Amino acid sequence: MAEPLDVIFDTDPGKDDAFALFLALAASDRLNVLALTTAAGNLGLETTTAAARRIVEAAGRSDIPVYSGCPAPLLSTHEPIPHFHGADGLGGSGLPQMARRPQAGHAVTKLIELIDKASAPLTLAAIAPLTNLAVALTMRPDLAAKLARLVIMGGARAAGNITDHAEFNIHVDPHAAQIVLAASAPTVLVPLDVTRPTLPEPHWFDGLAGFGVPGRALARMWRERAMPLHDVIVTAYLLWPDLFALERCRVEVDVDDQETRGRTRIEACADGPIDVVADIDRKRLYENIVSTLSVYR
Repeated sequence: MAEPLDVIFDTDPGKDDAFALFLALAASDRLNVLALTTAAGNLGLETTTAAARRIVEAAGRSDIPVYSGCPAPLLSTHEPIPHFHGADGLGGSGLPQMARRPQAGHAVTKLIELIDKASAPLTLAAIAPLTNLAVALTMRPDLAAKLARLVIMGGARAAGNITDHAEFNIHVDPHAAQIVLAASAPTVLVPLDVTRPTLPEPHWFDGLAGFGVPGRALARMWRERAMPLHDVIVTAYLLWPDLFALERCRVEVDVDDQETRGRTRIEACADGPIDVVADIDRKRLYENIVSTLSVYR
């Protein structure tokens, strides 16, 4: 059996972040989660960091460090969306409050340290606005060449979900997205067009309630407010890349026009630098998710 993939999750929990993380932690034979780094996104930084800590503890993985990162986008004001995720980011989950404080040290510093000291190139799973990654790559542009892969949930070919034009993660910090997508790291982009239709029937979520504390939390959160499995698709790609069809593309981000701020212009191009997910085998995806989460039973 192959060695587990070493991965760092940059996150802003958020219910779909919680699902993505519970799935990754359930697959410890395939994913070795080294750390979580948090950014302001769905909620403010203090809230997203506390939620990340609660998630690792609920999964029985208190050993995984959580590092708090950038409290606001690079050049704009942060606007949280508690109406989607609840005031604590995990609305309806029933998860206990965190038992331990997050680790000392800034997320950007820790990202740089972990990438530098890794014996083999690391994978970064970006399921938040890209502020932390942009700062790290600005401080150390050479880090891009040290990554095995960067998998980002963000962008859209068509309509957005936070504005008519923009997907939420990119819209929150388009300047950071511009920096990260222009870096030379091998990048896979998971756009809204393939995550928006990824929403199983309600009874599927009810079936997760038998999978321990994480499964009960997920079932409760989706009963309270159902939403597509946006960030979950990043974890799924790391676990089951054979379920995904990719297309080589060029991707640019609108940063200057206030009306279209955060729009991603995705153009298919054989020599494009970024792989963009074009389709998913959802039937097998849902089966694999259930099978993997069953370890919490």
